[in-house]
Amino acid sequence: MAQKSSRAVFDSLLTKTHVQHALIQPDGRHNEIPGALATLLFLGATPDRLEAAYASIKDDLGPWEPSPRSIADEETKERFLGDARFQRAFMSYFSMENGMFSSNPKTLALSHLFSGPQPLLAGLFSSVGRPLALLADGIELRAALLLMQSLTLCAVDFPVSFHDLLTHPPATPPPLSSLFPPEDLIGLAAYDGRLSGVMKAGPGFHGASHIFASAAARAALGEYLWRLDARDEARLLQQLAALAALLLAATHKPAHPAFDLYLARLVTCVNSVRVLLELPWVEEPAQRGLLVRGLWLVVLVVYITQLRPVIDGKLLVSRELAEEQRGWEGLWEAAGVGEEGTEERFGRGELLRALRSLSELAKRYGAVHGRLYFHAAWKLVGQWEGWTGLGIDREVMLNIRL
Repeated sequence: MAQKSSRAVFDSLLTKTHVQHALIQPDGRHNEIPGALATLLFLGATPDRLEAAYASIKDDLGPWEPSPRSIADEETKERFLGDARFQRAFMSYFSMENGMFSSNPKTLALSHLFSGPQPLLAGLFSSVGRPLALLADGIELRAALLLMQSLTLCAVDFPVSFHDLLTHPPATPPPLSSLFPPEDLIGLAAYDGRLSGVMKAGPGFHGASHIFASAAARAALGEYLWRLDARDEARLLQQLAALAALLLAATHKPAHPAFDLYLARLVTCVNSVRVLLELPWVEEPAQRGLLVRGLWLVVLVVYITQLRPVIDGKLLVSRELAEEQRGWEGLWEAAGVGEEGTEERFGRGELLRALRSLSELAKRYGAVHGRLYFHAAWKLVGQWEGWTGLGIDREVMLNIRL
């Protein structure tokens, strides 16, 4: 019998985890199999590598639990947004809806993300863009299951405060003279006293609620959200891509490399939004504008929860990086892509996903930003020893202003 192709194995394993494993575990962890498999497939993994990756993760995952009740319409969908107990019911609901949309997942997803009494757009950015990444993966791979999983996560992890801020612009728009590019606004936020002392328990995106609970911090966040110069969408996405790469690879203390998990996910957020906009998948100007502003909002929130580290572009300038001539193929070889256990060594695939996102952004913006993404990727491969930014005792800290 002929060996199955990598794509056939991917589809089989994705279906298997879809049936057997809940998306969100009782302790709040996520089922990382779909994202890990998609990343490995993008990187050319063999069928055996996909099988090995699946086997290395599956034993840590539990099954779906029955939901307290079913979800059958828009009313019950809205009533149970944000309740993880209903993840099985939401999955069934979106699967049923997909059939009603004649198995047109694009129409289904756009309908739920941008329409109805409570559009799910903000949910894309929960958990620093996990649903967004699954949506982009599903689009690139034409995998409807990934889209259903994305919508389910959008619903059960729906961030109400994020949604309220994103969908309620100020009554009087800020004058054009007060609009700035993202890096300038990050520079202003870095020294904004209204954001000081908000994250008293230390870094970690799980503490984002503290920002929204503080009237002063929430007001500051709203100002920076709507003072973004979003008139040139393509240029803005390019600026956010460069900023994300710098936040990931150029915010540690000099001579003490450290890489923040949540800042790493921003690189994937930017690349995922690029996928939605450039294929094109989201086409209406108003929807595109809201999607990009949502991306900016998650960048802002993560920057604040990770204690507003100093960005120092010189950390990406070194003789070693400047003289690196092996290219992306050499990088994948150095990273051990294709070797068993790679995703385990790199934090269950989180680093591989960041590297893949950097490589995609380099293809799109390399002509503008030179070797920025390439240098960031090589730095990760050579210096990464684990993630920081989780808010645990004695973890390595970024270059934080105290």
